[in-house]
Amino acid sequence: MKLAITGASGQLGSYLLDLALDHHSVVGIDLRPSTYQAHASSIHIGDIRDKEAMRKALRGCDAVVHCAAQVSVVNSIEDPLHDLDVNVAGTINLLRAAAEARVGKFVYISSAAVYGDPVTVPIPESHPLNPKSPYGASKMSAEQYCRVFAETAKQPYVVVRPFNFYSPRADPKSPYSGVITKFVEWAKRGEPLKVEGDGEQTRDFIHAQDVARMVLMVAGSRAENVTLNCGSGKGTSINTLARAVVEASGKDVEVLHMKPRVGDIRHSVSDMSRANEAIDFETRVGLAEGLRTFF
Repeated sequence: MKLAITGASGQLGSYLLDLALDHHSVVGIDLRPSTYQAHASSIHIGDIRDKEAMRKALRGCDAVVHCAAQVSVVNSIEDPLHDLDVNVAGTINLLRAAAEARVGKFVYISSAAVYGDPVTVPIPESHPLNPKSPYGASKMSAEQYCRVFAETAKQPYVVVRPFNFYSPRADPKSPYSGVITKFVEWAKRGEPLKVEGDGEQTRDFIHAQDVARMVLMVAGSRAENVTLNCGSGKGTSINTLARAVVEASGKDVEVLHMKPRVGDIRHSVSDMSRANEAIDFETRVGLAEGLRTFF
């Protein structure tokens, strides 16, 4: 299979390249080169908003996995037009290029942010979409364009909605890094882990390696014109996470409770029954094992 991956220098893209390069012909697309030497020759510098560049990059591809995005919720609030330009206009441009190149499948990496505050937990794909940020709104809009292109341009798609994915490849210097990355960095420095609120809020954590494996399973499967959650299907409280990070670090660090974050979602756990049925997906990297890789 010839596979194109946008955002190939990012966290998820790097794991996709790890898994795909041994078995597939891969064209990686990103605005910046990869920091991993093994991926360097597979990355083509390009902007998903450049139609001609994307048309050339997708020529002869059997599938495209679209990871490239503006991913910061904070940035999306501060500059929603840039968020719209990259996440929506960029996706439309890539969809057009894929349709013109007759790509067999368009795999769009969306986000659980499209759900907003859960009405039911675990969250099925049929859950109402009510994003709480421009980022979530842009992801929801891009999903709709995937569906529209399936109707108007006969471009098959699969939307994948990852929940809280993590790995040591996440940038610890970024102010937008996830709770696991923050906890790990504090633990490494022997600083207290700061838990917002009572810590009983739950999240669905999944290692980026498992996300990449599911995405490649989707790309090579018969599944099309469907939306699939991507998570562990298990809820982990932030208190439990903090204790697990302390144990994995082997250090005697304190856990402090801070004031709650305004507007924080209380519980977020994926319903994975549709993905299990469609592609027989189950996670392989447990949370304890995943945390050990940081240390």
